[in-house]
Parts: sequence; structure tokens; C-alpha cells
Amino acid sequence: MSDLLARWLEGSDQQIALYEGDDSIDLRRCESNLLLSVQLTLAPPDNPQQEIWMRQGQANLEYFQGSLAQSPESRHLWLLQRLPGNCCRDQLLASLETLLNQRDTWRSMVECRRSAPKCMPSSLRLLSH
Repeated sequence: MSDLLARWLEGSDQQIALYEGDDSIDLRRCESNLLLSVQLTLAPPDNPQQEIWMRQGQANLEYFQGSLAQSPESRHLWLLQRLPGNCCRDQLLASLETLLNQRDTWRSMVECRRSAPKCMPSSLRLLSH
């Protein structure tokens, strides 16, 4: 994959689309920048799910460079990161790896929130002394 990305970086194509399983990874030239986009959700989130993802995004701003965005067409959530257009191959690969790690971290954290058992308060009167 690194050779493919190096050829794209040195070439003139405006965009390259890659896939990792069912996940899309898009790299695009935008003016004098490169835009890295990594698909975060496989389905459009409903309002409660979107709220969870947004809270996750706010909590991780200090750790990760990727920004949370929603596709206007599909409503899927994506992680985006801009790089200077003159970045080198190593910088592109490192940034893409970090963005993919961010995606995997966010997914696992949101999954933990979903699967955590709901705690119900218990009455102190029901506890034995």
C-alpha cells in the first residue's frame, strides 16, 4: 500500500479511494492541501448514536488530529485530516496510520459504552444488615 500511495502522491490524480474491509479511505488533493478521509461508521447514526460519537470527538480532541464530519449524501460519519500538499511519503503514511488508529480507538470506546450493563440503583432497605 505504501508504494501505491507514493505513486499517487508523486502523480497528478486528484483522488484515490482505498478499502479496508467494508471501510472506505479517501485521499484527495484540495487546492494546496491533501485531505485524508477515513470512514468511521458503516451505517448512518441515529440521533442518540450521533450524540455518543460527538461526545467521543470532543473528549479526544487533545489526543488525535482527525476531525469528525458527516457526509451530506450518505450521513455516515468520517474522520478527516488535512496535510500540506508538499508533504513527503513518510508524513502521509504516518498521518494515515494515526487516523486509522484513531478510528479503531473511537470504535472500540463507543462499543464499550454500548455494551456496558445499565446499573439500576438499589434500595438500601432491601440490603441485609
